[in-house]
Amino acid sequence: MKKLSYIIVCSMITVCFSCNKFLDLSPQSQVAQSKFYKTKYDVDAAIAGMYSGFQKQMVGEAQTKERALYWGDYRSDNFDRFLTYTTTTSTEITMNALTSDNEFSDWSGLYTVIGRANANIKYIPGAAITDSRVTQDVMNKALAESYAMRAMCYFYIVRVWGDAPIWTTPMESLSDTLEKPRVPAAQVIDELIIPDLTNAYAMVVKNQTPSVWTLGEGAICAILADVYMWKHDYANAIIWMKNLFKAKGPTGAVYAGASGSNLQPQATWKNLFTVPNTSIEGIWSVHWDFLQNECACMNTSWTQNNKPIVMDIDLYNNWVIPQTVAAPAAVDIRSKQTIDPYSRSNDATASNRDRFIKWYASPVNPTKASTTAELAIYYSREAPVYLPIYRLADIYLLYAEALNATGDPSNALKYLNFVRVRSGLPAYVAGSAPVAGQAELADAILKERQMELVGEGKRWFDLVRTGNVIKIMDPVLKRRQIAAGTPAAEAIGFSDSRRILWPINRSVINANRKLVQNPGYGGE
Repeated sequence: MKKLSYIIVCSMITVCFSCNKFLDLSPQSQVAQSKFYKTKYDVDAAIAGMYSGFQKQMVGEAQTKERALYWGDYRSDNFDRFLTYTTTTSTEITMNALTSDNEFSDWSGLYTVIGRANANIKYIPGAAITDSRVTQDVMNKALAESYAMRAMCYFYIVRVWGDAPIWTTPMESLSDTLEKPRVPAAQVIDELIIPDLTNAYAMVVKNQTPSVWTLGEGAICAILADVYMWKHDYANAIIWMKNLFKAKGPTGAVYAGASGSNLQPQATWKNLFTVPNTSIEGIWSVHWDFLQNECACMNTSWTQNNKPIVMDIDLYNNWVIPQTVAAPAAVDIRSKQTIDPYSRSNDATASNRDRFIKWYASPVNPTKASTTAELAIYYSREAPVYLPIYRLADIYLLYAEALNATGDPSNALKYLNFVRVRSGLPAYVAGSAPVAGQAELADAILKERQMELVGEGKRWFDLVRTGNVIKIMDPVLKRRQIAAGTPAAEAIGFSDSRRILWPINRSVINANRKLVQNPGYGGE
């Protein structure tokens, strides 16, 4: 979101469901919501407030609070704890030892954003009556973004926690119920998420050049495709990916989805993260600017800041280190633009696995440790972070996955190779061992997604969606347990499939007596 988009006026803060906890739902304002939505300025402020809430959930409102990565990446084989600086929170997440006291098990912030979207959906139409500047197009755009945002928040909730309570109207009275039971996740998807997204798609003006910071036509299609992939409804997923290919990206070019040339060129791959608004591949990114949001002090940041989470040693050794030898067999341009393999940490146990540089304007092909002066240029606490939620390579690989699942290996391999060749690696040859059959091709696609999207909050959801959590994470967890001192014979790995879901935070359960804890977490 551009700078001005995140200026949230005091009145917006007081009326937009701005509670700190999900069930702290009593009205916070001195001005009723129904009296706030009167002008186009009010509508713009309400939409900005909604995006601001989502932005804080994804990137963080304090140091190392990037929930998009805690929910979607840090539990996976992409990242591990940094033993020197590990915390109870990071140990629980990286060792699959989650408890209901873990701060990232709290879904409150997502329900806050849902509350803001609910208020927008109810009251924005009324602003058209009192302000002629709120035209039908203005109203439809705002409503489309609100429906899509509500759907996106619920999609995170069902993927992380499963069943969930549903609120579709704003909380405006002390008589409004504060307690609701959980609704089955499949019902939330079919009766709320998909209808919200199809409503949003119907309202959004087609063939318009969108802002990469907001939910436009392409972003709505991307979410719908992702939702249908989660359901394993590959036919509908393909439909929505094809709809996305018809849409325009932030440069004004149609995504097309026809070849590798529709992706960001190899030479400027880093632009996807440093200037996504200029990328032909950008679909939807979250903006984080120091002047408006302070430091984006994420675990995935270049600077050394006593980070409790670093890149997993296997991914680092098998993907990053081979690119530092004099003449690697194949040059994958992504690895050394994702993590700095040369600038060493103060703690040798972590090596340089804490220098994640994906978001910053670092050298395209670094060959040595950065000097202090270079670090000052490429990274500072004031550096912005533009976290991609969806981009075209992500969709290409989902498309390959869907095509493979529906018996079209030829085209599946084609889209996998579009991404692979762009990275500098050789194309897979049809029938060769890595892609010999449907299962092998599925594994190759999953592996490519890991390398292409590491740090973008995708890996854990990919493992869950494809049914690979236990297969991949069991040996990883055993290795971590043994490294932490557990005898090999006693390492339990991923022993309880119920713990794929997160627990519901204890404070949320205590506030809503109708909630039941997820199985595997003691039933509190």
